[in-house]
Amino acid sequence: MIELLFLLLPVAAAYGYVMGKNSAKNQAHEYSRKITSEYSKGLKFLLDREEDQGLEHLIQLLEVSADSVEHYLTLASLFRKRGEIDRAIKIHELLLNQPNLDEHIMSDCRLELAQDYIMAGLLDSAEEHLIILVKSNNTQALEPIINLYSQMSEWQKGVNMFEAHSDLFSKKSHCAAIANFYCETALSNQTPKLMEKTFALNHKTIRAMYELGLDAYNNEDYVKSIYYWRKLICSFTDTAPIYMEQLEHSYNALNLQSQFYQLISELLPKGGMLIKIKHCQSLLELNKANEAIEFLTDSLKREPSIRGFSYLLKLLSNKNHKLQDVLHEIDYLVTSYINTKPEYQCRHCGFTSHKLYWLCPSCKHWETIRPNNGVDGF
Repeated sequence: MIELLFLLLPVAAAYGYVMGKNSAKNQAHEYSRKITSEYSKGLKFLLDREEDQGLEHLIQLLEVSADSVEHYLTLASLFRKRGEIDRAIKIHELLLNQPNLDEHIMSDCRLELAQDYIMAGLLDSAEEHLIILVKSNNTQALEPIINLYSQMSEWQKGVNMFEAHSDLFSKKSHCAAIANFYCETALSNQTPKLMEKTFALNHKTIRAMYELGLDAYNNEDYVKSIYYWRKLICSFTDTAPIYMEQLEHSYNALNLQSQFYQLISELLPKGGMLIKIKHCQSLLELNKANEAIEFLTDSLKREPSIRGFSYLLKLLSNKNHKLQDVLHEIDYLVTSYINTKPEYQCRHCGFTSHKLYWLCPSCKHWETIRPNNGVDGF
């Protein structure tokens, strides 16, 4: 009998294990079914437009199960899109208070909550959460906090954030923003030299070189203005129309007109119509009017340009006095058309303007507005 009991012990143990496992599985299944049922009930409230009751039901369910975080993030996103920011905030705040969220989900919730606060106009609260994310090396927080500091004109805060976490700023757009923060700070404090710090950024930017050149030009330090603007025009040739006349004046003030035309010649392969027009002017200085007309005509055949056509009319008018009145009249019409066209366009969103903005009023990107190109451009 004792031997039989010893033989049955393994069987009993195995039976107990199987039954226990099945019981646990059944409990888990029942729990999952209950959660699904409650979750469906909450969604039904929402679909039946009983939104307050539905939201409260889902929030209570959250306290029962933290496994459905993704569903709540989606729900909060839906509320935000509908303009119900207070509800989105409530969900994100409750998610952040859950003790069992992992660090990645916690960061996502904090970032979403910061976006809610920005939309609600609670900028200080948004800044607080974004700073926490930046300090934890979360690069996703850079874009919103840069936009936030731009909106608040908190240039020094942006500079301080960059200097404390410069290793995070690897994107070209981020470098452009920080460069402009330095420029705004320097202009406010009247310390142009501060802009030179932008030269250490991972990507070349436009405004600092332009502003430093302009400061030197206004102080009649033409050597320095040439130094900065020459670097700028070689790196970003499409920016030439912004400062071309002042750059040429700087060369002329130092009796270096030949060097200016040499620079124009070097820029011809990548330059726009303005560069080509300046090249024609250099040919006129050498009494090569026919060569200038031929060069510009060939250029216009390859790349049509209203501004180039206007200048060609002037060249032809000076050469043919019999047609001068007619050509002047045509040029007047062409010039009138040009004056109706915006000089600048955002390379990111397409916003157009007659004025240069360093921060696009439409898409809020820095240094994306450039002189217009194409048929109507430079």
